Amino acid sequence: MAPDTKLGHFPGYQNVSLKHKDMQRIINSDEPSWKQALSNVKGGYVVTDTNNGSLYIGSASGSVDGIWQRWSGYADIGNLTGGNKEFAEIMKNKREDYLINNFQYSILEIFDTKTKIETIIERENYWKNVLDTKKHGMNHN
Repeated sequence: MAPDTKLGHFPGYQNVSLKHKDMQRIINSDEPSWKQALSNVKGGYVVTDTNNGSLYIGSASGSVDGIWQRWSGYADIGNLTGGNKEFAEIMKNKREDYLINNFQYSILEIFDTKTKIETIIERENYWKNVLDTKKHGMNHN
């Protein structure tokens, strides 16, 4: 199936803001420039529910394939939640394609792959506090 938009080359970390369908297409087609860029960094990201403005702050702190690996979980057509309990609850209470039609993925900050997990988690918690996503968003931890 041909993509409706040409996603093109990786635009730089500060310019990443992808609708779920586009993120899924990039991951599933193993788009080389995106895969290389996202695999080479750990980082913090925000998922926005464009239907209601609710935010979820997440992080990719694993030592293999960085943000690419984490977002691959969300792109998996068999389980679009990436193992996220809140996303699973949303899917259960709304249409099955809700995440695909309403979620947008953006990078907040990036780190070298050698950055310690604790540092990434500290920064994730920083963003959760700044954006108040535990009280007014989709973070529950």
